[in-house]
Amino acid sequence: MKSTVLQEIDQKFHLVLLTARLLLQNSAATERVYRVTHQLADSLGIEARLLVSYEAITLTTKIYNQFYSRISTPIPTIKINMMVMTQVMRLVDDIQQGHKTLEQVTDELELINHHAPHHYSPWFLVLMLGLAGGSLAKIFNGDWATFFMVSLATALGLILRLELGKRKFNGFISTFFAAFLGGCIAGIGIKLGWTATPEPCLLVPSMMLVPGVHLINAVLDMVYNHQITGIARLNFSLVMLISILFGLLLSGNLLNIPVAVTPIHPPQLQQPENILLAGIVAAGFAILFNVPKGIIWACMLCGMAGYGMRILSINLGLGIIWGNLFASIIVGLMTVYLSRRFKVPSAAIAFGAVVGMIPGIFVFRAGSGLILIMQLGMNANLSLITNTIIMAGTALLMTLAIPVGLALPNLLFFRSED
Repeated sequence: MKSTVLQEIDQKFHLVLLTARLLLQNSAATERVYRVTHQLADSLGIEARLLVSYEAITLTTKIYNQFYSRISTPIPTIKINMMVMTQVMRLVDDIQQGHKTLEQVTDELELINHHAPHHYSPWFLVLMLGLAGGSLAKIFNGDWATFFMVSLATALGLILRLELGKRKFNGFISTFFAAFLGGCIAGIGIKLGWTATPEPCLLVPSMMLVPGVHLINAVLDMVYNHQITGIARLNFSLVMLISILFGLLLSGNLLNIPVAVTPIHPPQLQQPENILLAGIVAAGFAILFNVPKGIIWACMLCGMAGYGMRILSINLGLGIIWGNLFASIIVGLMTVYLSRRFKVPSAAIAFGAVVGMIPGIFVFRAGSGLILIMQLGMNANLSLITNTIIMAGTALLMTLAIPVGLALPNLLFFRSED
């Protein structure tokens, strides 16, 4: 009898750990991992104690006055696949509602684990992300020549990352080479005089590589007091940013096109089409994150609304930091409703809408300034030091504003819900 109970517990352990690992491995915030797996454990009738780390998950329960623990298989790398998150959460809901058995859900999760669903062909993904890059360049006041060069550089950078990924190259190396390639393509166009707006032409292809989802999740984890995974995600993001920065600066040095360390004029709503361009940026990132097809329009709507709020805040004199915060709050409020309406994770809608607001330009300028200060040493002038500090501080506060804004609606109005 006892062995039968233990065997049943083992099956339940496997299901809970598999659910938690799939969520974490596909970029769910740690709070979501805890909530979903605790809901699943409650429906299975086991008292679960979960310990989530960046590399594996430990599950502990008490049986016959003894504690039993199991550790999940290692998580090799954190991916971004919103379709996996959506399917996992729907399967958990199915078992809670009694629509499927433990065995059925386990079999379906194993299938997802071995064959993660991807709704979009690689070439469609390349096309859409290229258009998103060009649209972001236009939002930053780039001309149409910059639009086409950035679209090309972004698309080729993604192709390079996909090909290097197939050959098992380290993700940081792949990102470095993608940033270098994008900088070279843009730099050649600048050298040939094809664009009158060199800055967005040079910087935006690398902005498209910034690990926005990981940065947002890092801060969200810390907001919800999951410090271990939050710090791990933050470290991952910082190393990724360093890879992008070095790739970009190397291309600029080779072509003698420095990244300027001067104050930035934030994008203004000069053309009505900028709202639509913001929607295209959101759609491109949503497709990159493998969002379910039926909610792409919702990602675009949230991206357009967030951009409008951001520009309104800037035009009212509040500045770009408050603009990021208020834009993220608007997106957070919208995704609370839309995620419940379509039964998808809020991240599936929100992240594509806000990741374009990650301040890549400020990060790159701050990095360029820091390297220049190190080169000049005591000869570095006050203006360079001041501008570098301003760029770094602005990047930090803009980045923090996004996850805080996304979290506020849940923290204030939906404390008992996910």
